[in-house]
Amino acid sequence: MRFLGDVRSRLEKNGIPSYRANQVFKDLFEKGIGSYDDMKTLPSNVKDFLKNNVPIFSIVPKKESTSKDGSTKKILFELNDGELIEAVLMKFDDGRNTVCVSSQVGCMMNCKFCATGQLSFKRNLTYEEIADQVLYFATLLKKTKEYVTHVVYMGMGEPFLNYTEVAKSIDMLRDDAALNMGSRSITVSTCGIVPEIKRFAEQFKQVNLAVSLHAPSDEVRNEIMPISTKYPLEELIEACKTYTEITHRRITFEYVMLDGVNDKERHAYQLAVLLRGLLCLVNIIPYNETSIKGIKGSQKSKIDKFRSILDSNHIQVTVRVSLGKDIDAACGQLARKNKLSINSNNHGGRKQKDSGKV
Repeated sequence: MRFLGDVRSRLEKNGIPSYRANQVFKDLFEKGIGSYDDMKTLPSNVKDFLKNNVPIFSIVPKKESTSKDGSTKKILFELNDGELIEAVLMKFDDGRNTVCVSSQVGCMMNCKFCATGQLSFKRNLTYEEIADQVLYFATLLKKTKEYVTHVVYMGMGEPFLNYTEVAKSIDMLRDDAALNMGSRSITVSTCGIVPEIKRFAEQFKQVNLAVSLHAPSDEVRNEIMPISTKYPLEELIEACKTYTEITHRRITFEYVMLDGVNDKERHAYQLAVLLRGLLCLVNIIPYNETSIKGIKGSQKSKIDKFRSILDSNHIQVTVRVSLGKDIDAACGQLARKNKLSINSNNHGGRKQKDSGKV
């Protein structure tokens, strides 16, 4: 998925009227037509040019899993270089259709409880590869007259270590010629890259920010999140305060409950003290089981007690509803378990084009 102006320019340089780009974008984004062959407004010569030079998607679905209750769909995508990523569509009872996107191939954060963190980091995704995850699900939903209502950058990778491309993908999602999503329908989650939190506050004052906190002290956080040795809690909380001062928006702190690690009552009281006076919400996340040894989720009774302590100390708190656990699509479960036999020269028969995508 490219910006409209880029597609217009590409067509004009090859002797094709620029208005054809408007037709493409109308068919793609308003009608959900994800194939040039199905765009009836385009003549065959324009279709051929676009298919060979400006493919709609920079990603190709290779495997799809749907949860038993139908609420969650996870897709394994192949990139042009043969690398693989995962993205998830979550359909909530209140009508929300949320797409969780990946921003990197693998992850270098190495959080001890996260399946993606166990994968080696390969590379950053381009803004097109990120936005195309949303576009793909958007075309699927159009078939049932639905649409993507929210996007969360909570898939594979650390978004703020790929800041430039993530920022461009946000602009792409918000582009009124494309998906035209509202800023407040987009949430970016970070493990706590302090300099980029401040940068994000200045650039995206209306886009939501979530911080993966998961501990009330450096002692506990260092044990499960190596990034905290570089950016200790004092620096992180100060950056979060700066964010709220600049944007006047509430920040969400994600807190995954790990048995015997960060779920004791004293941890809840420490967290309440740490966040006191900060415009924030604590989102408690029941841990979704992975193959990681030695990591277990907290019992419901502990989660309920933890929530009660925060609530009684005037910290706004919710408990996240987990979807897609039966297909390993829930929070912390995304990992590349599938090894595809893809020829490195032709990538499964796909011709590798230049970087131009719609």
